[in-house]
Amino acid sequence: MNNLNSIDMMLWYEQPALKWTQALPLGNGRIGAMVFGGAKKERICLNEDTLWSGYPRDTNDPNAKEYIKKAAELTKDGKPLEAQELLEDQVVGTWGQSYLPLGDLEFIFDHKEGYRDYKRVLDLNQAISTVEYTCEEVRYRREYFVSSPDDGLVVHLTASKPKSISFLLSITSQLKHKVLVNKDNIIMEGECPGDVAPNYVELADPIKYSNKNEERGVGFYTIVKVKQSGGSIINLENQLHIVGADEVTLYLTVDTTFQGFDKHPYLEAKDMVTPCMERMNRFEKKNYKDMLKAHIHDYQTLFQRVEFIPGKSSNQHLPTDVRLREFARGVEDDMLYSLIFQYGRYLMISSSRPGTQAINLQGIWNQELRAPWSSNYTTNINTEMNYWPVFTGNLKECNSPLLDLIKDIRISGKKTAKLYYNARGFTAHHNIDLWRITTPVGPRGVRGSAKWGFWPMSVAWLCRHVYEQYEFTGDKNYLSKEAFPLLKEASMFYLDILSEDDHGNLMVCPSTSPENEYYIDGKICGLALFSTMNNSLVRDLFENYIKTIEILEIEDELSEHIKEALNKLYSYQIGSRGQLLEWNEEFEETDPHHRHISHLYGLYPGDLITFEKTPDLIEACKVTLNERGDDGTGWSLGWKVNLWARLRDGERALYMIRKQLQPVDDDDINYKDKGGTYDNLFDAHPPFQIDGNFGVSAGIAEMLLQSHEGFLHLLPALPKTWKEGYINGIVGRGNITVNLQWKDGLLEKASFLPERDIEFYIYYKGMKKAFDGKAGQKITLNQRLQLINE
Repeated sequence: MNNLNSIDMMLWYEQPALKWTQALPLGNGRIGAMVFGGAKKERICLNEDTLWSGYPRDTNDPNAKEYIKKAAELTKDGKPLEAQELLEDQVVGTWGQSYLPLGDLEFIFDHKEGYRDYKRVLDLNQAISTVEYTCEEVRYRREYFVSSPDDGLVVHLTASKPKSISFLLSITSQLKHKVLVNKDNIIMEGECPGDVAPNYVELADPIKYSNKNEERGVGFYTIVKVKQSGGSIINLENQLHIVGADEVTLYLTVDTTFQGFDKHPYLEAKDMVTPCMERMNRFEKKNYKDMLKAHIHDYQTLFQRVEFIPGKSSNQHLPTDVRLREFARGVEDDMLYSLIFQYGRYLMISSSRPGTQAINLQGIWNQELRAPWSSNYTTNINTEMNYWPVFTGNLKECNSPLLDLIKDIRISGKKTAKLYYNARGFTAHHNIDLWRITTPVGPRGVRGSAKWGFWPMSVAWLCRHVYEQYEFTGDKNYLSKEAFPLLKEASMFYLDILSEDDHGNLMVCPSTSPENEYYIDGKICGLALFSTMNNSLVRDLFENYIKTIEILEIEDELSEHIKEALNKLYSYQIGSRGQLLEWNEEFEETDPHHRHISHLYGLYPGDLITFEKTPDLIEACKVTLNERGDDGTGWSLGWKVNLWARLRDGERALYMIRKQLQPVDDDDINYKDKGGTYDNLFDAHPPFQIDGNFGVSAGIAEMLLQSHEGFLHLLPALPKTWKEGYINGIVGRGNITVNLQWKDGLLEKASFLPERDIEFYIYYKGMKKAFDGKAGQKITLNQRLQLINE
């Protein structure tokens, strides 16, 4: 961001955080930290991405396929309620495991008086948090970052006068642990429980530790080391006391016994001590400035690829929490859109790096032993939404953890496919955890659980991300070696589970439309003959598989079966009000404003519904979105930003962003009309879920560039209030980096940098032109799409 003042990319506050959703997030993909910034007492909440409850266990039920087969028969016989109850009594009924907090790093400072001139900052341009204040006529400053090159948390403390830094340092955990203090370091070693029930399940003993080796959980080893200039370090019980230092640098790193989803964390434990000690030894030989420089360089290599200025107005001079409330009151602030867009990219870099786990419901940040929805992978929208901005936001490297997760469930999901559906390939349902559970989760025998628990469609959705990696990179080697096997085995599963009706039409039967329900015979039901979403997911997967074999020039027997199935697969249906039907019939919905908009998958993130191919379905989508309304949870609002952008309605897309930026203080679970943003700009479901942050970042990119229709559509949903601005560095399919500049709502200048030789098309306001792109050679155009010689 050479042209962007760093101050415009800062979250800042005039007081310490009192709540977790006011603290500021740092991360390197593996280690997460939430900095509260207290002047007298500092708290840093810590996470590590493999710190989960549990161990590998087989949750598959060998009898499940008979019940699912019977449920399909009942549904076809017009008895979906009976089918639903059968699934809830006999098929749904296991739990995944929970993502856990590592602990808290605590500082108690020796300040005799109060403090003044306080400022707490998160600099998105450098991925550094700072705290500054004056106490007893001394100016104190702290700098915090989580380094990827050095794989740890670094805290640097300075003061304006010598011998002014004194504090007690300790580390605690809610997990089973012990602490050892030794000279200039503190070691915390512990273990995760073997089982943690979700927070919405009432049990007398929801958190279970065991002395049986086969039931023991992930072990962890954390070490904190202090380097000080001047002063002394005194060892106390479970604490270090730093006294009278001029300057202090603290380094923390952590490792666990986890070494794979199919490896027992105790019986097949990875060495967790040696990696920590090796990192600590390297820290001993480094100085703070070198570590800071390496961190900034590593981070900015990714972050500075994209600049976004939507307009001139900015309230950056206001603290971020105040700024958010002023924006909600209607005060103009164009640069807040830039900040929330870049914040999503910042969170992506901080929570998803090559070699780490995929982003869960809370990214990598969680302070609760029983987090909302276990802070796991919810794959009926949330996990996928986490990765929506990864390619358009020019962060393709950050996609690899998601691809690794999909490769893992390709293994764990084979048994589920066979035992539950008697099918080839692999499958997973709506929850996945560190141990790659793929069976239907939920409380057995509880009415209503099938509407979310029985949904074997997550692999089809995840495979869209598999194929999009090829679309955005053009890497044929990846398509052949990695994507093709995944797409093929996924297609085999869905081909095997398709069911034929009396007219020869194919469908996924029985089907749910995630978490939504309808009335039938005066009763509530979530199961149907088929749902629009499930059929859309299958069609999307099959079409991408056919594209893949054509690109790779492969012809196999499976492709012929898939082509035949595509011709017989149920298509979209339009209802009496012009709306897109969600189920096989026009049922009355129990909640017409439901947060899920699953039947619009084909519009976004899919590409089945477009202006050129299906104009009638475009109109049906507009009717559907209008009927659904403009309220919803945070992630639901994020999805609607993208849907309105695909409908080329910049005003409605912008309105949804404004809805998502409404301030929220409530941390309690709320499904209706309460979505928004916390003081630290985390998305509020509520409670906190990170998917909404990524949804709005993806939506902003989608408003300015679309490439799903076979051409680069420039400024397809530019809102009127973004009168003059630019975006540089976003990416379109074909691996083309795009810069766009506009004034008075009209394109002024555009440039395109292909990463490979490619013929591509550009579309703007009815004009469409083809260009012969050469790798590494920029093409620059004016508003009439005419070449500019530069």
